[in-house]
Amino acid sequence: MYLKNMFSYFFNNSSEEIQYLGTCYTHDCLKAITFILQTQPHIEKALLLSNNGFHAFLIISEQNTYVIRSGFSSGYLGEGTKGLASALQLLLKHHVEIEEINISSKLMKKLNKASLSSTDVENISNYRYIRPIQIYEYIYAIYENLDYQKNNNRYYSSELPYHFIDSRIFDLALKFKEDPNSAIMSAYTRLEDIVRLKTNSEKFSVGLLEQAFCSDKKSISQFKWNVENEEASTATGRLFTNIFKSFRNERAHSEVNKQDLHCFREFLLINELYLLESEAIQRIE
Repeated sequence: MYLKNMFSYFFNNSSEEIQYLGTCYTHDCLKAITFILQTQPHIEKALLLSNNGFHAFLIISEQNTYVIRSGFSSGYLGEGTKGLASALQLLLKHHVEIEEINISSKLMKKLNKASLSSTDVENISNYRYIRPIQIYEYIYAIYENLDYQKNNNRYYSSELPYHFIDSRIFDLALKFKEDPNSAIMSAYTRLEDIVRLKTNSEKFSVGLLEQAFCSDKKSISQFKWNVENEEASTATGRLFTNIFKSFRNERAHSEVNKQDLHCFREFLLINELYLLESEAIQRIE
């Protein structure tokens, strides 16, 4: 009853509220699915729309209704078949409920032209689900297993989470795609400058960060964090020194050209240092 009411809510609205994504190319359709998975907080259901070996998707989220065009296929070994297996794996990986229905060739053509009417969509919602379930057969035909991680991470969009980026390096985040290695090195240099100004120190790199954030038996750091004890605060400070030793020093002493994935991870590590630095409390003498 809940599902029927949900379909009724979405499909009684005008068809202009449906967002059409993807093209006739399988890769574009896979990118469209990962876009939905990454941007929608909750996906209610995915319907696999099938007709004579061609497949499209109707995906219903809490906020939107999407149609993914028929860039997928089955019944022969090709990109469309591999793409269908990948699309199903991605949806299952995100715990999306999937059902399959058969639609007419006429509806598939209208779907690909982004011209489904409200009546068309409402009729689709009332079609019977295919039984027995074939979803897993489409996957097994390609991968011979149900490993939802296999070969599919590349379809996710590689974007920095801008809403988490410290404002002091937001400009570098915007330049990251163009030259990630330069953006990363600039972020290290800028962080040193910020800490040096706050500490009024002439030290550099690890020595500067130890003075600012790390206490030991001989000296007390100039800054601390609001944590349970001095040891915990120094442990946080050691994140700065260890990241500089592990990553920054390598860049300072040699030419570095890391793969994109490693650059993403490193930039997010530096961003965390900026966020922690903003939370540090100067000690009162």
